[in-house]
Amino acid sequence: MSDPIRQRPLVVASNRLPVSLRWEEGALRTERSAGGLVAAVEGVAARSRLGEGGGFGFDWVGWPGAPVAEAQRDEVRSALAASRLHPVFLDAEDEALHYRGIANETLWPLFHYFADKSTFSAAAWQRYVEVNQRFTNAILAIAPEDARVWVHDFHLMLVPRMLREAREDLEISFFLHVPFPASEVYRLLPAREELLTGVLGADLIGFHTIDYARHFLTSCVRILGLEVAHDSVQFEGRRVEVGVHPIGIDVHRFDALLDSEAVATRLAELRTRYAGRRLVLGVERLDYTKGIAHKLRAFERLLERRADLRDQLTLLQVIVPSRLDSDEYAGLKRELEEHVGRINGRFGQPGNTPVEYLHRSLDPVELTALYRFADVGMVTPLRDGMNLVAQEYVLCQEPRERLGDACRGMLVLSEFAGAAHVLPRALLVNPWHVESTADALEAALAMAEEERRERIGAMAERVRGLECTAWAERFLARSAEANARNRRRSSIPLRGAEEQRLRECFARAPRRFLLLDYDGTLRELERTPLDARPDQALRELLRALARDERTQVHVVSGRRRRELERWLGDLGVHLSAEHGFASRPAGSAEWREPEGIDLSWLPAVDEVLARVCDEVPGTTLERKPSALAWHYRLADTEYGPWRARELLSELTTALARLPVEVIHGVRVVEVRAAGVHKGVYVARVVADAGPSDFILGIGDDRTDRDLFRALPEHAFAVHVGRGDEDARFRIESPARVRALLSRLLRPNQDAQPASQSR
Repeated sequence: MSDPIRQRPLVVASNRLPVSLRWEEGALRTERSAGGLVAAVEGVAARSRLGEGGGFGFDWVGWPGAPVAEAQRDEVRSALAASRLHPVFLDAEDEALHYRGIANETLWPLFHYFADKSTFSAAAWQRYVEVNQRFTNAILAIAPEDARVWVHDFHLMLVPRMLREAREDLEISFFLHVPFPASEVYRLLPAREELLTGVLGADLIGFHTIDYARHFLTSCVRILGLEVAHDSVQFEGRRVEVGVHPIGIDVHRFDALLDSEAVATRLAELRTRYAGRRLVLGVERLDYTKGIAHKLRAFERLLERRADLRDQLTLLQVIVPSRLDSDEYAGLKRELEEHVGRINGRFGQPGNTPVEYLHRSLDPVELTALYRFADVGMVTPLRDGMNLVAQEYVLCQEPRERLGDACRGMLVLSEFAGAAHVLPRALLVNPWHVESTADALEAALAMAEEERRERIGAMAERVRGLECTAWAERFLARSAEANARNRRRSSIPLRGAEEQRLRECFARAPRRFLLLDYDGTLRELERTPLDARPDQALRELLRALARDERTQVHVVSGRRRRELERWLGDLGVHLSAEHGFASRPAGSAEWREPEGIDLSWLPAVDEVLARVCDEVPGTTLERKPSALAWHYRLADTEYGPWRARELLSELTTALARLPVEVIHGVRVVEVRAAGVHKGVYVARVVADAGPSDFILGIGDDRTDRDLFRALPEHAFAVHVGRGDEDARFRIESPARVRALLSRLLRPNQDAQPASQSR
């Protein structure tokens, strides 16, 4: 695989830095954190030799994990700088509002389908925005030109767009490590639009499973009304790719541990301690999403119906401490401890404790030995982004000669964990269904060794394929490809010096040609096309431009001729209707049409589109002399785009041998006669234009590419929106277009400053 990060600097941004800080006897100490993400990015850096000379080999921006007093911040910055770590300091109020407020009390529960636990406050949201801007500023301060920025997780969902608005040279990617919920759940979020548009600033957005990616795409359609494909979103003129990239574990670390003498020694101790007993292992962080109580109920149910297992089965439940400053989490801990006590009270005997409970973290040697020894790994979250414990257990169960080839273990896994998508050979369960979960646990204990070996072998092979460094390399490689595609499509913002040059060319040109689309260019798109009639200000603007004898104003639109004539026919402008099929010179009442155009296909296509209109509520069929347009602006925001894609496929196949073109515009599918498009009209208008003449073409959608391609090289081609590969320049909106045209009437006015462009 080609090296994905050697050629361009890499900046990683996550809520937490990959180190922990502590002061010992007045001196600052740092300790690197373990974890899949840290290992993944470090592995990529090592393979790319970016880590030579010490440090991480790339820059990492994040919160140190605790408030740092103002007087100590310089010391912390200096200590971290050697490892190219860049702290974003949060005070106690930042932590309360941004981290605990929005991240943990709004987004975490909602994204895990616990909508009843999700709370939202305007003050916390404002602080979330401010902290995201602080992270953005920290990234911008260190990111060299053309750097790659990889932003992680739900704490920083606004950062990609903030970066995009500030620096267009950056390659930006985003990865969500938690589930993305179904749109019906996500729509409950008050800040739903802001978060979606925030992550859409990226070139690539990554998820662990196809379900999460599909939910995200559906939300983009239903909430923002965007056009989506199965793997991308069209947003502000860019193609934002959406990819499924399940993360893996640090395989090499576990291989080394399993080959170590320390793990072999601990395994021998476990065999002695649990002699004659079978061990079910659960390892979870304390959280209501992990389904620990549901697991305990299933284990209790198995003991109720299988008295013969009571003196030979132990559940070792490890709960890693988390957020005990929260009353809710402290209450959850008490509830689980009471449940453990009740099971042990019912089924325990002297020297026999059915449930062993550890409320602490385990060191790597102890954890690896337990993974290897346990007869069943029981991972039953109610919802989880991936769950690496499942992968770790499977890898440690892989047959190894040094530790004995016997395969004693089997994985019982919640179907609601992302890991279920990559480990389908596990025994998958619905943790809400206590009886079936107990059945699966019983089946795992009774499974023959041959079947266990086959299942574990297949899953371990999959885990090795997901190894975290390879995951990071694949993701970064796809991010680079997505960014390269968007760079090829990118246009220059028409502001500042660029606008000044345009206006100077306009002022001195002997002749000026203004070639202007209407909908989405001169006038904002409306849900109902007839509502987009021009107001008096727009009419007066066009009239004033056309009044100058050196200036020709051409409105080049897909609209029907009678609408353009009624709205603009008295302004002294040239009109081109129906994508160039009909044209009317300024001052003339006669419409001209090209000759020899085959329109024999119109009745058959009309029948197809009329049927689709009947099928899809809120859609309309617009009939033109040389084209038919199916509009779905008022259709259901999810079903309309889906039906449009189906219709495009159907028409493209059915009409392949006919003289027609099928175009997908902004909320419209149009079938038009071949050889009839805006470019034909534009080419005719500018045929005799010389290099000293001023030519400006402005449009906003797919049909305007024909206009752009017909312009001579010295012309100004401007796309409304985020840009188009056929237009050298871009402008933000129809309002900006009207403002630009107004400034052309005032040659002595300064050009729009860059700071006003956003």
